[in-house]
Amino acid sequence: MEITLSRIAEMTGGKLVGDGSRIVHGVCSPGDAREDMLCIVWDKNLLALVPDGVPVLSGAGTVSGRDGVEMNHPKLALPGILSMFDRRNRQESGVHSSATVHESCIIGSDVSIGPGCVISKGARIGDRCVLQANVFVGESVLIGDDCRLEAGVALQDLVEIGRRVVIHSGVRVGCDGFGFIPQESGRWEKIPQIGTVVIEDDVEIGANGSVDRATFGATRIGAGTKLGALVHVAHNCEVGKNCVMAGYVALGGSTKIGDGTVLAGLVGVADHVTVGKGVTIAGRSGVTKNIPDGITVSGFPAQEHRQENRFQASLRRVPSYLERLRNLEREVERLKSASEDR
Repeated sequence: MEITLSRIAEMTGGKLVGDGSRIVHGVCSPGDAREDMLCIVWDKNLLALVPDGVPVLSGAGTVSGRDGVEMNHPKLALPGILSMFDRRNRQESGVHSSATVHESCIIGSDVSIGPGCVISKGARIGDRCVLQANVFVGESVLIGDDCRLEAGVALQDLVEIGRRVVIHSGVRVGCDGFGFIPQESGRWEKIPQIGTVVIEDDVEIGANGSVDRATFGATRIGAGTKLGALVHVAHNCEVGKNCVMAGYVALGGSTKIGDGTVLAGLVGVADHVTVGKGVTIAGRSGVTKNIPDGITVSGFPAQEHRQENRFQASLRRVPSYLERLRNLEREVERLKSASEDR
């Protein structure tokens, strides 16, 4: 990929400094700077590490004596610039000869369907979508425009995917929720899972994650929400808009997560719990009861973060308290023995 500095300045809204016709072939950090790459520097103190002759994107007033682009907030330009050089955004359209596409499917324009893909009866795929190798799309699945499904993704029947959704390798959407009823005989009888999954616009789901089909109704992931690798969303969950869940988060069935909530790594949320809007849940926390809007919680069971910190501080003092208690017990025994001797 080749892009001129003037084009980068235009697309980022930055100020061009030096030769705008200069071509760069990618981006780099100050530690591995090359003259054919654009070095992105959001800390002006790192500019000293960049050799002369390397074009840079840096803060306002910091690019002098070299070619580059200046911005007030260079770090905010990173997503857009990296997208320019992302090879995954330049897949050739067309259907690979080894793919199987049912005759009833509706395929949009400029769609790329890779080797080994299976597109089932009644599916609809929007414009400019990319399906990498071995993607499975079940019956009557709806996929909006500009989506990217990486290798090995499986979308089971009736799943609905919005626009600009990115689903990474190995993700399973629409598998049965974990629903069983114990019988008097001790046998577990399966509850049919006849609902669906709705993934709204601009969602991203990390590698090997799983979003389960609802028992009835829909499991829903709100617009703009980002799920890390190996996140599990159980049946009938409702995740709000613009939430973030880091790796290994697990939501129990029918949990509700409010808009703008952040769940750090290894968080577990019990069944039927409601988490409010704008909540932050610290890593490795276990949420067992409802959480109101706008607070930060941690620990197991999760509680307000300052209260948990006080609890942890007290817990660390337990060994010293025990030692003091043992000393007091010994002193009591000594005084008791002395009294009996008299």
